[in-house]
Amino acid sequence: MHIHHLNCGTINTFGGVAMIGAARGVTHCILIETDDGLLLVDTGFGTRDYIAPTFLMRLFLTMSGSPRDLEETAISQVKRLGYAPEDVKHILLTHFHYDHVGGLPDFPQAKVHIYKDEYKAVTQPQDMYERYPYRAEHWAHGPDWVVHSLQGDRWFGFECTPPVNLGSVEFRLVPLPGHTRGHSGVALHLPDGWLFHCGDAYTFHGDVDPENPRHPPYYRLFRPYFHLNKAFRQIGKHSPRLRALLREHGDEVQLTCSHDPRELEKFGMVHQSRKTCLQILGNCSACAGRVVPEAHIETKQAAQVGQNPLQKPLASL
Repeated sequence: MHIHHLNCGTINTFGGVAMIGAARGVTHCILIETDDGLLLVDTGFGTRDYIAPTFLMRLFLTMSGSPRDLEETAISQVKRLGYAPEDVKHILLTHFHYDHVGGLPDFPQAKVHIYKDEYKAVTQPQDMYERYPYRAEHWAHGPDWVVHSLQGDRWFGFECTPPVNLGSVEFRLVPLPGHTRGHSGVALHLPDGWLFHCGDAYTFHGDVDPENPRHPPYYRLFRPYFHLNKAFRQIGKHSPRLRALLREHGDEVQLTCSHDPRELEKFGMVHQSRKTCLQILGNCSACAGRVVPEAHIETKQAAQVGQNPLQKPLASL
């Protein structure tokens, strides 16, 4: 089993130094070679986002300072590793924001795993903060959705969905709501312990440092701006619990997030693309996870158009 840590979208956001502690951010996705094909955690931006963006996507890319480098897309990096798009069998999503699901259309045959509350947020948006960030063009191809629910399981004290084995990898979705209604972390059981991808639950490594918690430089200067946006305002909500997790189980669990480049660098070497964007690749050895029945998973088949609200046109969301 090999694990690849990928940057699937460089961002240069307004106030980035205050959010992630660096002028240039990344979109950290994880690609795992399993016994049952490739597993991808989040997709980053996709091919269409860069080649033929909608008006809102073009606006988002401009505001985020994206270089729109096709070499950074997950599909390009999968191909460089010698695989075909159809080799990606499973995609695990932390949430549905542009920069986390844009690559879904590049892998139309993959099963897409999501926490139930996030699925509801997309199909039944409650306000503008849920309507604006979710764009139907990212799932207009009709993915094969796998919706996960809580069944009373616990992971180091956190509520989580039942463990599932995909090939040689066991994973659980751990709800970390706030940034979005159903935002969740992805807990992966790996040979050297647990890797917990926290998505956008935090954006700066210092925020979850159990010994010296701290905000990025200039955070206070930009704090009023962050609090204008509900999604930004909730970032860091779970940091005290994440710090406690590291304090008590740091020898068993590693954390990472989506946009802090330092969180990505610690897993591998730094490479330069033709647009000088970070691309990180790392490896680890193999082991087999335990097989867990999928008895507590609700599957949404893409063919069931009438039962899948995510196939509705953009205007209906």
